[in-house]
Amino acid sequence: MGDLILGIDIGTTGTKCTIYNYSGEIAASAYQDYPMIHPQLNWTEQDPNVWWSCVRSNLHKCFENDGINSGRISVIGLSCTNAVTLVDSCGNPLYNAIGLHDQRSDEQVRWLENKIGSSRLRKTGGNRLAKGTCALTSMRWIIDNHPELICRGNKFLTPDGFIIKKLTDRFSINCSRMDLTLLGSIHTGNWEKDIVDLAKVPEYLLPPVYNSDEIVGTVTRQAAEATGLKEGTPVTAGAVDTMAATIGSGAVNTGDFAITIGSSGRICSISGSPAEDEKLLNIHLAFDNRYVICQSTDNAGVSLRWFRDSFGDAFKESAAMNGVNLYRQIDLAAEKSGPGADGIIFLPYLSGEKSPIWNSHARGVFFNIGLNTSIGSFARAVLEGVAFSIKECSELVVNESNRDEPIPIGGGVANSPLWCQIFADILDRPMLRLKSNETETLGDMIIAAQAIGIKEIPKDFGKAMARKGEIIYPDRNNRGLYEQCYQKYKDLYQALKPVYY
Repeated sequence: MGDLILGIDIGTTGTKCTIYNYSGEIAASAYQDYPMIHPQLNWTEQDPNVWWSCVRSNLHKCFENDGINSGRISVIGLSCTNAVTLVDSCGNPLYNAIGLHDQRSDEQVRWLENKIGSSRLRKTGGNRLAKGTCALTSMRWIIDNHPELICRGNKFLTPDGFIIKKLTDRFSINCSRMDLTLLGSIHTGNWEKDIVDLAKVPEYLLPPVYNSDEIVGTVTRQAAEATGLKEGTPVTAGAVDTMAATIGSGAVNTGDFAITIGSSGRICSISGSPAEDEKLLNIHLAFDNRYVICQSTDNAGVSLRWFRDSFGDAFKESAAMNGVNLYRQIDLAAEKSGPGADGIIFLPYLSGEKSPIWNSHARGVFFNIGLNTSIGSFARAVLEGVAFSIKECSELVVNESNRDEPIPIGGGVANSPLWCQIFADILDRPMLRLKSNETETLGDMIIAAQAIGIKEIPKDFGKAMARKGEIIYPDRNNRGLYEQCYQKYKDLYQALKPVYY
């Protein structure tokens, strides 16, 4: 057994590989981003081959640039974003992965509602029927529109399952990912044959289900040659990125909470049973027969990236003068704008929205632009709009009786003290800004450690890591202003709701 663990996270806009020692310190890390693919309006795809290319490239950087001996890696854990692809018997993609922001499957949603019914799907699967959220709608779209591919297809795979196939030559899906297909039982953690038959998904296309803390297989010789990993290294079954990030943030016990702001935004709690409220998502925790109760927004970090990609030229000169990257320069401009963004309200519904409004037709809005509006005000409005969306979600999942308990906040937001302060002010709760923003790969590491029984890394290892973070308290001077802005935020959506169609 070695003394390192590898975590791999396949994200919506990038892939990260991070190698940890048993103390939770990063020994090496590499990241590559990639654009989402939009073949048509409201379609969002990813190329699975790009995931694999990024994993290989990242690992070579870790091994070569950081001088890591891959033989020291004891086990590999994975997590991934919401997407599904169809592959052949060798694991080669037959169609691009359809991603979480995709809105093409209205017809499939209607068919499933008529054929099975939303209430039955939720009762069995524990989650609501919605485009992008559940893989079933995307599976049905491929079945309906590309029957010639179904004849050649062998399995539907999520991103972590795709990489696991590349590493181990074995097909798989983890229980938490199965929860978000709507084809399984939230109670048993297995495929639900009656639902599979009614949905007319060929059973042979569904991979075997594993718990996240189970070993699927080991790195093959071919994968070792491609990646630099040691042949025979065990590989776990993977996890929903939200669940991995929640564990990495230290939330593993019933009643724990965590916020993760990556491409999407998630506020999660741990429960001993699935939640019944249809606005909430349920996924199996990696261990202890518990559940992650999740409110997920589609356009959190993606909103900031969209703003950077669309308006970044306005910040390039200042960023160069200050010797910082574009994200940091955007922060500096937003800070100058001040709380309330000079009156601008941003609705971050760039690709529709899941929690809490569940409206796939909603779209982003900047409201109340005036002659005094600066580019920094737009930037601040984006940061505040995302925080407002999480506040609206928090009203369902956060226990208001313990308002002094800091909520861990991780993901890319942890890179920005300003954004963390905005969250603290708008939620009116202390935020525990995590020292490491790599909550997904840290969660991967913790889950993988359980799979092979590494005693130095217990299930609640993330709590010890979280205690190294910084507590950011809300500025009470901003409470009244943000209460007014938040009410305008909610009123604005309600006013626009009739014209979203």
